[in-house]
Amino acid sequence: MSSENQNPRKWRYTWEAQSHLPLLKLFIFSPEINPITHCNHLNVDLIFEKSLITFTWKLHDSSNSISLLIPLPRVLVDLDSPLNFRPFEDHIQVQIPLLLPVDHPIVSSFISELNSSDQFSACNSSQSFLQPLSIDSDFKALSSKGDVHFYCRNCDYKLTKRSIRCLVDLPSVNWTDVADNWFGTCCCSFGGISEKLVAKYVKSYRCAEGTCLLTTASVILCKDDIAGFKSREVDLNNSGDNEGSIDIPCKPDNDSSPKHGSENIPTEKNSMSRESVEPDDDQRKSPSCPLPRVDSATDDEIAHSCCEHDALGSGQIINEPVALQADQKSFLNCYLGNAFLFRSDGLSKDIEWIDFACPQCSFTLGAYPCSDGSEPLDGGIRLLKCYISISPPSKSSDDLFSKYTLERMFTCQLLESAKDELSFRSVVKDLKTKSSLVHIVLLNPNSWCCSGYCSEDTVEPFVKINLHPVVKVLFSQCYDKPDSILSINQEWETKNRAEEIYMLTYVIRELVKSVEDATSLFPPSFSSSPGFLLSSIPR
Repeated sequence: MSSENQNPRKWRYTWEAQSHLPLLKLFIFSPEINPITHCNHLNVDLIFEKSLITFTWKLHDSSNSISLLIPLPRVLVDLDSPLNFRPFEDHIQVQIPLLLPVDHPIVSSFISELNSSDQFSACNSSQSFLQPLSIDSDFKALSSKGDVHFYCRNCDYKLTKRSIRCLVDLPSVNWTDVADNWFGTCCCSFGGISEKLVAKYVKSYRCAEGTCLLTTASVILCKDDIAGFKSREVDLNNSGDNEGSIDIPCKPDNDSSPKHGSENIPTEKNSMSRESVEPDDDQRKSPSCPLPRVDSATDDEIAHSCCEHDALGSGQIINEPVALQADQKSFLNCYLGNAFLFRSDGLSKDIEWIDFACPQCSFTLGAYPCSDGSEPLDGGIRLLKCYISISPPSKSSDDLFSKYTLERMFTCQLLESAKDELSFRSVVKDLKTKSSLVHIVLLNPNSWCCSGYCSEDTVEPFVKINLHPVVKVLFSQCYDKPDSILSINQEWETKNRAEEIYMLTYVIRELVKSVEDATSLFPPSFSSSPGFLLSSIPR
């Protein structure tokens, strides 16, 4: 037996399809082989009944035949059309005509039926990828469960001291602008009533005990509901070592500096009176559930309901100023996000974001904002959905947040700003240092892909695979680059008007690692743009 047969060569294969295009592409490649010179008498066949593609050829210096078996994903193949294949210097490409595009509703229904009737490896299943990330569905699912606990996905640690009973889904980050636009065209736009009604609406949102504020990428829980939570100030006092701590100036109550989205909102110059911080009557009546359930609504519906209730339902326009607590003012100023992704207009130099780690395994699960370097500014801890679950992961495979991954959360929010763009450029910056760490160019937001490995002259076990939706990107990371390269990067950002995205350091590093690993899905020749690598991110 030859050494080649004793140690069969491994090949990487990648299936790719585009939405609305009835064509499936296959790329196979090995770093040791140049198919043009090494693969003589290349032949490619489709064995449809076994869902396999077979490759056979002879090496240039051998008379022995080499074969490869590659599983075919679940698609509707047009058997009346011939296969097209062609060898290149670093890969072999095959094109298979389809009856319908891979994202056609008929195909999606067909795949869902097959997946539900089959038992196969979760890593090859695309069921979770076919479920869209939706705050509406999350809200309905959590509401139907009644009492909810949250767990660390890394170690199964129960993060909540008590069950969470009240759910509130937060509006989009630009909800105040939408509200101002709506109020400006209604009958109560005079006398600053729109600002007063917006402020009154804000009072219904706060990080109270037993309440979960739901966002697109995270859940916000009151710090008193988190088991083992200790502020950074407590940790420093216990250790007796303040070296290396960051001195964040405390913002005074009478700060009158302009804030984004709050220029027209009246602020109180004096400190909050005792009466203004007392709980509302509704909160006294229901201590176990301080906030009512708020169903999902669009920003326009929120503005409309506020206007009708306060300006029309009461029979008169309320002109009294609405007293807000400090944490509510922060929410009103739009500076408090979901701890995952921030835009330029959602930043404030007065707010520092502190990482929050699991008390048991020390795995970073989220973050919280503060202005004095210790306590959460609004009393809330942001737990990223990709790191938590609502049941112990080791005991349940049907978890609401299992569909959330860091990559999917990133692409979901990235695509919100690029719906009408064929090519969209972004620069990801460190939230704390504001330095550029990653450049991303969106190539195609509607791709489908799956990948794996196979060996020569080896009969692999029958495997069922599915395509899953991805976003094709060009990316370049800026870690440890010389000054000359950093200068070029800065010119690229300015010239291309790249959108600035700010994220926490550990989130960026995990994202970069995932995107770098995905570069191996395609042959080296596909990275044709200078300074950029071709990759894909699940969506």
